[in-house]
Amino acid sequence: MKNRIENNDEFRKLYFEALQSNPYLPVFWVDASGCILKINDAVTNYLGYTEDELKGKHVSFIDSAHSTEEVGEFIRYLRTKMVNRFTTRHRNKNGAEIEVEIISGYHKINDVEFSVNYIFDISEKTQLERTLLKAVDEKTAALSKKVEELQKSKELARQNEEMFINAFKTSQDAINLNDIETGIYIQINNGFTAIMGYTPEEVIGKSSLDLNIWKNPEARQYLIETVKKYGYCHNFEADFISKNGTIVHGIMSASIHEYKGKRVLLNVSKDITKIKKLENELKELNNKLKNRVEEEVAFVRKQQEIIFEQKKLADMGMMINAIAHQWRQPLNIIGLRTQNIADSFRENTLTEEEIAEFEEKQMNTLDYLSSTIDDFRTFFKPDDKESEFDVSNEVISLLRLVEIQMLAKNIKPFVSYSSPTRVIENASIADIPSSHNNETVVKGFRGEFKQVITNLVYNSIFAIEERINAGYQTEGYIHVRINKTGTHVTINIEDTGGGIKEEVKPHIFNPYFTTKEEGKGTGLGLYLAKLIIHNHMNGTITVTNTSLGADFEIILPAVN
Repeated sequence: MKNRIENNDEFRKLYFEALQSNPYLPVFWVDASGCILKINDAVTNYLGYTEDELKGKHVSFIDSAHSTEEVGEFIRYLRTKMVNRFTTRHRNKNGAEIEVEIISGYHKINDVEFSVNYIFDISEKTQLERTLLKAVDEKTAALSKKVEELQKSKELARQNEEMFINAFKTSQDAINLNDIETGIYIQINNGFTAIMGYTPEEVIGKSSLDLNIWKNPEARQYLIETVKKYGYCHNFEADFISKNGTIVHGIMSASIHEYKGKRVLLNVSKDITKIKKLENELKELNNKLKNRVEEEVAFVRKQQEIIFEQKKLADMGMMINAIAHQWRQPLNIIGLRTQNIADSFRENTLTEEEIAEFEEKQMNTLDYLSSTIDDFRTFFKPDDKESEFDVSNEVISLLRLVEIQMLAKNIKPFVSYSSPTRVIENASIADIPSSHNNETVVKGFRGEFKQVITNLVYNSIFAIEERINAGYQTEGYIHVRINKTGTHVTINIEDTGGGIKEEVKPHIFNPYFTTKEEGKGTGLGLYLAKLIIHNHMNGTITVTNTSLGADFEIILPAVN
């Protein structure tokens, strides 16, 4: 199913442009099973792998922090959340591990699920944060220990306080001490002032509620409850209102400590407003790309509908030609009979028996012509929805319509049928019944399937006719084999038309590719055949060369 997206030229072009618009930001496409579909050049610079080395690999190949099962759980979680942000570790080609932050967006187009993942290298940021937190933890622990050990010595307490204050002031992140019970600010550092705009004089002695710093007071309550329960809270994201009214998105860690005989809350907050802005911009870009893709898909569908109709008209022209061959002989017979009955009348030798015989034969011939028209009308009856139908009946119906035309070109049709209950080998069309107990039933659009068989049969007729006209052979045959085994129905159309050149075979299913002379082929027949069989009927169509010609094979899932 993924080829429905990845092999779409317009889709590839669209996403290629999107990826190139982020030349320095590594971007992965990942399908619903966790396998890498596509990367941009920044991934190669970042990990050292080429696209060919990563394409088709499971993301656990580079993700050293998550197992295959965990990746599967994440993709199922992403379906409901649509966008997610998380941290993990990537392993580059040299084996080194890199701390990364990933923003993932979920997409679903034509029932194909995939995610677009933007990668941010946070190794330095993480290391700095760890260093800072470690320094704060170490100094806080040292301070707590010395306060406890040196309670009797004011001088030593003062020295420890100075040591803490020095560490407190050096951080560029916002650090603040608050009374755990009242929430009143005890101290803030320069980083707090730089990020939030408040000076120590403006906040000390007041609480965050007094200053209306928290955009959502519920977030503050969650932080307090978590810290009281576990003693700490790490990587908690929340929105804050700065002094000038702007929103600051922060990620904070908090822990409980003893300070001057009080239980205090030590908060270290990092400003990630720019990162969140980028995340929102990427989300908006994803939405625009999704809308663009949906528009392009709708356009492609409309074009396909037009192509289908154009090709159906061409096929109808061929079938009208077949009807003309079907009618030529009966019309000649009607003319001869009419002339004979007129001669007998003029010679006064006409008898009632001759008139009765003439009437019966003429009516039989007219019934035959009428049934041929009914077959033609049924054959090109439009479909408005999918249905279940027996492929044997449809194939035999087509062959009956074109049999006389084939025989006129010295081409003999044969049919073989094989199922668990019945086997027919190399039979003529007249010897094949219309129904085979519904053993070869499939699901799809009946008219589209007929269009596929029509194209394949006429391609074989044209190939054999060209070889006969060129003097390579005096006659030919088309052998249709229908086989039901297990859960699939197989249809083979084999001819003696000389086969397909090896250098041409890889291209015959491409749109507008034809080996016929100009004006004799549109190059759409086999392209539409593959589109119908693969995309509309969940089957496959392939071609191989035999010693005398080509053998097209269609495999479809059976209904029963």
